[in-house]
Amino acid sequence: MFETCYSPHDVAHLLRHRYGLPVELSESRPTVVCGARLDAVDMPALLGSRVLEILRDSDVGPVVANPRDTTWTFLIAPPTRPTPTPDLTAYGVRVRASGRRVILPMSDRGFGWRWAREPLPGSLRLPAGSAVSAAIEQLTELIAPPSNRNSHNSVAVEDATART
Repeated sequence: MFETCYSPHDVAHLLRHRYGLPVELSESRPTVVCGARLDAVDMPALLGSRVLEILRDSDVGPVVANPRDTTWTFLIAPPTRPTPTPDLTAYGVRVRASGRRVILPMSDRGFGWRWAREPLPGSLRLPAGSAVSAAIEQLTELIAPPSNRNSHNSVAVEDATART
């Protein structure tokens, strides 16, 4: 994706014009700002990968992974801001506040911020927050919330035979 980019300005230009992302540079990093054009939902990477599996046939994306691959950020369409219920916040799901920035990848080399799912070329297509929330809620019926003893990225799978 970034093979023709030699500077943060090149990356921002590419993301704006090829993928329709409303990119701004902040401290020489490409970012998008949550608000009128898009919103963002953060979640642990394991939960995020499962959400992507459920939504694989839809236009979900882009999804950004942080440098340690512990948190994935789903970019979603406004204006309906999903509000995580207390049950979902127990799973590490958090909606970014309006005005907060999301750092975007600027390299294909696999270090730093990376795409868990790349944006599609053309005008920006973002999933509804309700679609992402519904996928999370579907999963929470099958997985127990992570405990505080481990990293927020660990999600325990509940034993189906334990339910009687």
